[in-house]
Amino acid sequence: MFRVLGNTVVRYWQIFLTGWILALVGISYAAPEWSTVVQNGEFAFLPGDSPSLLGEKLFKRAFPDDLLASSIVIVVRREHGDQGLTEKDLKFIEEDLKPRLEEIAESEGGYATEDDGSGTPEKTSNISRIRTYTDKSIGDLLQSEDNKASLVIVELSTEFLDQSNAKTVANIEHLIQHDDEFKKEIEPGLDITLSGIATVGRDMMRAANQSAEATELWTVLLVVLLLIIIYRAPILALIPLFTVFVSVKIALSVLAILGDWGYVGLFSGIEVYVTVILYGAGVDYCLFLIARHREELDKECTFKEAISNSIATVGAALAASAGTTMCGIGMMVFAQFGKFQQAGIAMSLSLFFVLMASLTLSPALLCLAGRFAYWPQSFNERVAISAGWLTPSSVMARLMQRNWAGSLWESVSNALLKSPGKIWLSTFLVLFPFALISIACYGNLSYGLLSELPSEDPSVVGTKAVQGHYPAGATGPLTLLFQNPNIDFSNSQGREAIETLTEALLSQKEALGIADIRNMIKPFGIDAEDEMEKAKDLRGLAKIKAISRIKVIKNYYVSLEPDLENHVTRMDLVLEKDPFSHDSMMQLERVKAAVSKSLPKDLRNDTKLFYIGATASISDLKEVTDEDQARIDILVLGSVFLILVILLRRPAISAYLIVSVFFSYLVTLGVTFTVFWALDPENFAGLDWKVPMFLFTILIAVGEDYNIYLITRIDEEQKTKGPVEGVISALKKTGGIISSCGIIMAGTFSSLMAGTLVGMQQLGFALAFGVLLDTFIIRPIIVPAYLIMLYRGYFGSWGKYLGAAQFLEAKPQPELDSTHAK
Repeated sequence: MFRVLGNTVVRYWQIFLTGWILALVGISYAAPEWSTVVQNGEFAFLPGDSPSLLGEKLFKRAFPDDLLASSIVIVVRREHGDQGLTEKDLKFIEEDLKPRLEEIAESEGGYATEDDGSGTPEKTSNISRIRTYTDKSIGDLLQSEDNKASLVIVELSTEFLDQSNAKTVANIEHLIQHDDEFKKEIEPGLDITLSGIATVGRDMMRAANQSAEATELWTVLLVVLLLIIIYRAPILALIPLFTVFVSVKIALSVLAILGDWGYVGLFSGIEVYVTVILYGAGVDYCLFLIARHREELDKECTFKEAISNSIATVGAALAASAGTTMCGIGMMVFAQFGKFQQAGIAMSLSLFFVLMASLTLSPALLCLAGRFAYWPQSFNERVAISAGWLTPSSVMARLMQRNWAGSLWESVSNALLKSPGKIWLSTFLVLFPFALISIACYGNLSYGLLSELPSEDPSVVGTKAVQGHYPAGATGPLTLLFQNPNIDFSNSQGREAIETLTEALLSQKEALGIADIRNMIKPFGIDAEDEMEKAKDLRGLAKIKAISRIKVIKNYYVSLEPDLENHVTRMDLVLEKDPFSHDSMMQLERVKAAVSKSLPKDLRNDTKLFYIGATASISDLKEVTDEDQARIDILVLGSVFLILVILLRRPAISAYLIVSVFFSYLVTLGVTFTVFWALDPENFAGLDWKVPMFLFTILIAVGEDYNIYLITRIDEEQKTKGPVEGVISALKKTGGIISSCGIIMAGTFSSLMAGTLVGMQQLGFALAFGVLLDTFIIRPIIVPAYLIMLYRGYFGSWGKYLGAAQFLEAKPQPELDSTHAK
């Protein structure tokens, strides 16, 4: 099949080249704008039956006026002095800051309102409400206990990662930092800082976009640089680059079209993963094809004959390699978390385009370039340095003629022949401690949003300002939602049940890490004076207003909506821990256990209890992704193993290859933990939660690619050179090209480190290190050393069960073999 393809491409190369260019132009023109087809958010990708999502749905029904979306928090502080915020400061908030915020809402189209029944806000401003210390329901809660800070809450109708929030955040940021007229109204010593989950989302999206741009730029630059160094021929270096560029643009355009039609889902940022994996894999495919082309030229073939022979000889290996990668990465489609599913589909589908481009567009470009492809090394049909632009006696020519990669793998091969057992064991012992670190730290993952951002980002600075005057959990309270059709929470029975639970939690306040409790029993928090008792001492209109205000605030905690009226109540817990920290999830589990144990009898029967808020969503995210990790690990390993067995027809050796790459994954994860902990021991919160999944899936699939290249060449060499010499010959002949591919792939992955998102930096480092480990240690040492020991009979009678039945020598050779010492 590949012989036919090779002959066809060489014969009709102009048609293939024109077809790819027309496909690029046509599909790119038909594709919609990328930003219009991607989905934003993080928790929105959780399964629909996740407890936190079910709780949010009930909350929106029960408390429609209290939008559970996102908010921008403005922190007004007076740090210096003992008096705290003055009357002028509070007047400034109400009479200067709030009106200016209202102007921003009006300039963006007016306050967001609910439509005529669909339940979604009209497309006006994202701002739905502005709350200050004068708000009747939560105004008192916005004042800090030390009276040095007051919060202004700008509630939005959109999710925190909605792209349209960026405009609102930017407008408020401009008002605070760059509006000269407004700055004149600020009293000296008053500090205003921006915080809130919507600000975090804006900074996350901005960092993600910057990371995507930096990644694409550095990917191209690194690939160009490495290709020129490897080939020393600029035209030849451009062929893989142009091939991958075309396939990436077509793949992303096809994904955008499929996303617009609703056939696939695409999350914001998925283009980074697609671009990196396609550049890494695509350049590798082209490198193998071109390397074989040079080998064919050395056999006195014509230029076009060499192209046809190259496709015929390596086409199957490239297809098998791409199929392995596509199948391995495609296993993520079985994940529950939406982003993993979408990444699996998008990357697997995109790899098809880069494979086809490598087998048809690259050869067509070689035909177009002809004998000039290897310029300046040669102008002839044969590639010879002596015919090039350098004189054979020059220092540069001697350096270019010297095969540094060949010398390296020649030395490695000789060492493996002499002492395969010692080399295998010593290599394993050096790497094994990092595998242990990986296992010990496997659950130490960071689910925080702020930990991904640079410390100087506005949202990080603003959050620290909030936490300086409020409990850390104030940025995202944990809400308990109680629903019971048999209990009226507005009467004494419901109140007594909630009061009993509140007292039980207060008795464990320190152990549970609870900073404050707010519900219909304690609407102003646990440290507030009894407002009803204060109202009793008032007279006339003041008393009427006070009692009316108390009723309004208590109604804030009990639903008044039809079908749910008085049967749903909420309890807000402000925890001591940052809601986005790893510790907050453990704290949530303790709270759940305490609530379950302390529930009054009235609340035990027929009550549905939901936990909502950032911590609850992160907890669900952890549970779902932990299950996904275990499931995908098994599926990836199993599917890749089956592919290896089908290709190699040696189950035992295929199993060893799987184990070796899995060991490489554990070592890589351990090294990544160690490096990023060493860079910042005090603030290291663990690896980003996405790193293990993407690292495992990509590294297993890509690692087996290199094993397939090696093993298929070993089979070819063993037919003429025997078992052991076949291994050594294959290692020597593939060492240089696989090393080049590994360096290109690692360089491509390392471009992920160019961005500012810590999670992307960690993933970029891990993937680059893992590929280099596989290229220079696993594939050339761990695998060949084992095969040499196997074929020499080191494992005795077990050898026939381990895959050496047809090659097993009668007697094992000694560890030092003088016949191979040279």
